[in-house]
Amino acid sequence: MRWCDDVCINVCGAVGLQEALDLLPAHGGTVHVPTGVYELDRPVVKSLQEGQHLHLVGEGRASVLVNRNTGGEPLLQITGVVGAWWPDLRITIRDIAFRGNYESGDGLIIEYPNDALVDACFFLGHGGNALTLTPHGTNVAIRDCWMRDCKRGVRADNIHHLTLHGNQTRYRQEGQDREEHLYLSWDCREVRVVNNHFAYGRNAGIILDGTAQHVIANNTIEGFSVAIDARGKSAVYPRDHCRDIAIASNYLHADTGVRMTGECRGFTITGNTFINNLNAAIRVEDARGGGRHAITGNVIRKSVYGGDFFPLSGTSPSQGGINLGGSSNCIVSGNILDGIFPNPAISADLEGARHIITGNCITCDSRQGMDLQAPDCVVENNVVTLQQSGA
Repeated sequence: MRWCDDVCINVCGAVGLQEALDLLPAHGGTVHVPTGVYELDRPVVKSLQEGQHLHLVGEGRASVLVNRNTGGEPLLQITGVVGAWWPDLRITIRDIAFRGNYESGDGLIIEYPNDALVDACFFLGHGGNALTLTPHGTNVAIRDCWMRDCKRGVRADNIHHLTLHGNQTRYRQEGQDREEHLYLSWDCREVRVVNNHFAYGRNAGIILDGTAQHVIANNTIEGFSVAIDARGKSAVYPRDHCRDIAIASNYLHADTGVRMTGECRGFTITGNTFINNLNAAIRVEDARGGGRHAITGNVIRKSVYGGDFFPLSGTSPSQGGINLGGSSNCIVSGNILDGIFPNPAISADLEGARHIITGNCITCDSRQGMDLQAPDCVVENNVVTLQQSGA
């Protein structure tokens, strides 16, 4: 059964993108952006109604939308049904390049997204976020997109059932300083961040701002001060705390691999590869009653590009281990910590208690393998090999 005829509106010289979106009928349709460069000096906006489905499609990087605005405004803003959680509305944006400038705003904003897909798009040089999802929505997928030289990558506010899969972020040589590449607000739930490559930013790769119940798996995260920055309590809604996060099978090459600050609880950190973590692979700060983490089966060691592979340097770069800080009731088991220098491989502060430290294989410098000041800990079946630093 066909409810209506298919509608396809082409952007052309006479019909610009704003005009094409304005022509979209009540039941929706396809807006096609053919090969070409389309310069825009003001935001393109479209508010959709119940049942007004949108398929906005280009021809890959050959269909280029350029934001010429220098007043911090976005390039494209699509608004779903305002205030609704489950409208009859599907949004697909595919195969379009969004190009901005350092004085422009976000590349793409989708407000109230529901059943939304952003697929194979290219974001370059935006002064704000490449993509913003706000103020709430559900069932959203961001797939196989490139985000390069944008001030920030993806920001999600109160989005449930969000999937980010196969995306790549990157800096540009002599480009702008970059901030976080993914931000999840405190009220996001059941987010899957899988098979992405987040590369090179000034601060954090991923910020978990007091949020809960997510899976971060099979990603490469490199070139940050902190790969995954979990904030125990959001400044926006400080009553909640960051909890129930699965971090699995990631490659984390950053000064600090995973940092948990404040009241973080119930993290599962398993099967990850931590490389060249100059400060720490895993670090808990100001725990405030946080803990109950399972840290199992990780490999923590120096990069092939450090240490003995640079014999003329005369020194071996540091590699941090696992610092539980003042957290309590954690399990640290079955990890390999190789070449940890100069701090202890596993440590816990006096403010915490009741950790189980078992079955770890540690190679570290001759100072100290473990420094566990927390009381009531079980420490058994660990193998600790002390050697001179740089050996």
